[in-house]
Amino acid sequence: MPATPTTWSPSLKFLHWSLFVIIAAAVVCVVAAGGYERGDPVKGQLMFFHKSFGLTALALMIAWVATRLNTGRPQPVGQSWQLRLASTVHWAMVVLVLALPLAGLLMSQFAQQSVSFFGLFSIPVWLDEDKAAAKAIHTVHAGFAGPILVGLVVLHTVGALWHHFIDRDGTLTRMLPGKDR
Repeated sequence: MPATPTTWSPSLKFLHWSLFVIIAAAVVCVVAAGGYERGDPVKGQLMFFHKSFGLTALALMIAWVATRLNTGRPQPVGQSWQLRLASTVHWAMVVLVLALPLAGLLMSQFAQQSVSFFGLFSIPVWLDEDKAAAKAIHTVHAGFAGPILVGLVVLHTVGALWHHFIDRDGTLTRMLPGKDR
């Protein structure tokens, strides 16, 4: 079902909010894991879920991009600077949600760790060990790209709330589930 001039398609709304929940879960898991020592089984479980949520986010974002290309979007609302900022933030989030799980997979490959998807299946190791590459990818993944994604999500949320409470232009409500007009 395509988007209308005033609302997003139901499938894109579902994917939008699913991505929010999954990304939030991945962030919570990795932040919580930071409170445990290396080798602690709780840290291992939290990282297991972080990686599984990351793979889920990758699959959902691929579905989002495919769906977005097929359903279109509602007419943008706002001033030209808001539209440019929103577009930049939006597409940067898309790129990071695609890149972060792929970087995580590559990091695990170089560290010789298979990645399990909620225990349902595992992605086996197929690359040779390269601890320096794994460490470099970790630095970018955890120290740069991950925090940038979180910052962009916050900025995206602030923008939606600005539209809702300051501009009062319906931008937020047309993304809410069940709102068809």
